[in-house]
Amino acid sequence: EKWRFPIWPEWNDADINAEKWDAGKGGKEKPGKGQISPGFDDPEGKIRLPASLKVHSWKRPQEFLTKEVPVIVQNETSFDLVSANEHIFCSELMRWIVSEIYSVWRIYNENSLGSETSTLLWKPWEHIYALCKATKDHKPLYNKFGKYVLKLYWMGCWRKIIVDDTMPFNEEENLLLPATACQNELWPMLLSKAIIKLANTSIHETGKREMEEFTVLHTLTGWIPEVIPLQPEYLDNIWGFLKEIVPEFKLPEKKAPELEITQDDTKPEETKDSELKTEVSSMNKLPDITEKAEAANNVSKGL
Repeated sequence: EKWRFPIWPEWNDADINAEKWDAGKGGKEKPGKGQISPGFDDPEGKIRLPASLKVHSWKRPQEFLTKEVPVIVQNETSFDLVSANEHIFCSELMRWIVSEIYSVWRIYNENSLGSETSTLLWKPWEHIYALCKATKDHKPLYNKFGKYVLKLYWMGCWRKIIVDDTMPFNEEENLLLPATACQNELWPMLLSKAIIKLANTSIHETGKREMEEFTVLHTLTGWIPEVIPLQPEYLDNIWGFLKEIVPEFKLPEKKAPELEITQDDTKPEETKDSELKTEVSSMNKLPDITEKAEAANNVSKGL
């Protein structure tokens, strides 16, 4: 087994600009005419996923994206890291990766998300480099050889971390790395692979948690998060704090079903009362009319 904790080199733009992206295995073997170039294999070996995720096979994008062309990023204005990843949320590490990518996105771009003209200040795919120079607002491209460089913060500085494009799948052929709703986007998987490399330096085999002191937010920004332990005696204070900062969710008001109104129901009360009195008086007059008719009949018989 390869050494789990390599000291990744400090980030250097000039180093990235001189990177050879077409390197195969060691960059020495060149394919002959008509041969397919071998994919790049990470010299550090396969990443170690949390025990809650069982890897059955590893595949490259061209093997599991047979009907679509792989791209690093397709939608540059928003992303959905929830709907396609429910099967990996059993892993604490995967939940943290997804939630903290969202957190950094919201923190940096809060004022830009509601505007169509504002520029996004932070994009997660800009931590990835492939077939591009290390310039501001660079855009990584899909590399058919499978070699990618990522820029993440670790041990006091930004580091250069190399990954390949092999992706883990379970027995049910489900991808075991975060993905967006755009199935051919590769940035979440590549970014997660590099983050998992750093996370493995803090994971202990006997630990109850998948993550000890490691935080995804620190690797993406260099910030040092303040960890607030949730002690039982502070539960009321914590709940009050959360109620202050988290918007209260309210169910949408349901409209009452409209009752069918008949024509009679629309008449004013006074009209209804007068009609009722007329009906009653008509009923009272019926016996008088009958009696008069009988008397007239008897008179005619007597005559």
